[in-house]
Amino acid sequence: MIEKLQDERIFINHGPIQMVIDAYVKGERKAEIGLEAGRHVLDQFNKLIQYIPPLKSMRAYTSTSSRFPEVLNKMIIAVEKSGYNELNTLGAVAGSFSDIALEKAVELGATRVIVNNGGDIACTDLEGKSIKVGIPYATKDEKRQLILEIAKDENIHGICTSGMGGRSFTKGIATAAVALASDAATADACATYLGNMTNVEDENIIRCLAEEIDSETDIKGQLITVKVNEISQEKKYRALLNGLNAAEDLYNRGIIEGAIICIEDIIVKCPENLKVESVQL
Repeated sequence: MIEKLQDERIFINHGPIQMVIDAYVKGERKAEIGLEAGRHVLDQFNKLIQYIPPLKSMRAYTSTSSRFPEVLNKMIIAVEKSGYNELNTLGAVAGSFSDIALEKAVELGATRVIVNNGGDIACTDLEGKSIKVGIPYATKDEKRQLILEIAKDENIHGICTSGMGGRSFTKGIATAAVALASDAATADACATYLGNMTNVEDENIIRCLAEEIDSETDIKGQLITVKVNEISQEKKYRALLNGLNAAEDLYNRGIIEGAIICIEDIIVKCPENLKVESVQL
């Protein structure tokens, strides 16, 4: 289903895709561009369907192909780029669809586009204006939001989040692990990786096999985090350090443009000068 909202944004609710497309031309919202970009997203989704069964197997595809739909090639490139062998190709699917929508909108003449696919964001402003993004997360006591302002000179066009509050499984204990990259597919894959790396052993961290929660999961046989009960501050900081070390490695190799990792109300970021604030909702 594609729906034009009252404010001229476009909402897609189709299978696993829950996407909002916000397209502008020189400061004016253009619903017709968002609608056409939305149709392109659904076309790519329909082309991807035949590949879903093999994608349920770990790393069924590791190389791109001219016979694959565009979105699948984006997924493959992003996952291989992350270098994380335990991440399946579907780990970049949401961000890849966000990229598909953004690129189509720009092709149709949009000068500013913000696409939010269930929290996996692709954005650009060809006129050089900054973009402010809010990333919601919840601690045990309150709901909060990370506010990130992307300047025109930053090569950040993908902002994706993983962790305990997300739609997908995680192996770590991060409340939110946010990856910033030049595209949303890469950010999606790397956010999953960073979330998984915030891992420590503790009897108060409840885990189970992924297939015990979802029999159709693509990461069967892997332990996922179900719940984090009370753990020591030392364990929280150790988990954050694990995630931060992984983020710094990705950043230093030019794979991501930055990262923000939260465990409850403790926040670390890479690089240190990344401008982000946490506000209560």
